[in-house]
Amino acid sequence: MPELSSLASGELSDHVDVLAESIVARQYSRQKELWKPYGEAGRVRAVRDARYHLEFLANAVGLEEPALFADYYAWSRVVFHHRGLPDSALGMTLECTREIVTEILPAALTGAVLPVVAAAVDYLPLAPVDIDSFISRDKPYGSLASDYLARLLEGNRSAAGYLIGNAMGAGAKVEDMHLHVFQPCQWELGRLWQMNRITVADEHYCTAATQLIMSQLYGYIFGGPRNERKMVSTCVGDEMHEIGARMVSDLFELNGWDTHYLGANVPAESVASTIERYNPDVLAISATLVSHVNAVKDLIHKVRESPAGPRTRILVGGHPFRIAPGLWQKVGADATGVDALQALRAADGLLDTT
Repeated sequence: MPELSSLASGELSDHVDVLAESIVARQYSRQKELWKPYGEAGRVRAVRDARYHLEFLANAVGLEEPALFADYYAWSRVVFHHRGLPDSALGMTLECTREIVTEILPAALTGAVLPVVAAAVDYLPLAPVDIDSFISRDKPYGSLASDYLARLLEGNRSAAGYLIGNAMGAGAKVEDMHLHVFQPCQWELGRLWQMNRITVADEHYCTAATQLIMSQLYGYIFGGPRNERKMVSTCVGDEMHEIGARMVSDLFELNGWDTHYLGANVPAESVASTIERYNPDVLAISATLVSHVNAVKDLIHKVRESPAGPRTRILVGGHPFRIAPGLWQKVGADATGVDALQALRAADGLLDTT
């Protein structure tokens, strides 16, 4: 079955343009009145979105993880609802996807695809259209997180940084700022965009401001005792959501590791060459989108084949690995962590047992 799933995933990717055009054409023919106001520009965007949806489908099929595709459609339901689009649009997309896949893909491969589509069909009516905030004043540093994000959304980066500086001066720890302020605020920014309450520009500004404020804590991070462990952290392929990987790197550095943070959008060849040159104990790989998980798998394979590969322990993290708990094993990693602290504990555990 894994070979069949891999072949089906490849067929979806190879025929993504034909599939996307066909899905949108059929959907537009069945929901003419719904899509008529959007005109030709709307149809072009619909084809683009269909390609995106097929990328998620292809990855979920290849990994044999229907929950990943269902989660994507649950996310989409929130996006559609808060932009005034009915559930019938998503439901029709799935119906047309099922039909077009059956008509275009070889019959031997549809058995690997249709159950993944069915998982999204089944879960879609159950998915919420509103998401609870990731920030609560009842949680540790919840009030600080709420005030910090409010200052950022006002465009007042200096005031936000002042709040963090005050907290550190009052005895807060760097890991507290990362885990209880920066992390939930980043998740909250995603929620607010999803629910159409902020723009992409708002999210980018707040993220860039947080990265700057995080860098102002480096005096605390690099001042502690060191150990002999080394770690390289990176994001795969065209993954641009790098702040999670940076939090992981900072927390490892804070705990005495010598870290080498590569950042976002790093080619696999560059990561592999860095591993060979730097010879780390651990490689930490971050992926936020399901469509990047195969890139994680490919990167791990490339690293395993390098001279330093056999001794390098590999951690993976990010949203897909929280949705599918066993996914880290399927991509060939040694462990995963739901956040930076869990990643640190997992890495220490791997090295303590070798």
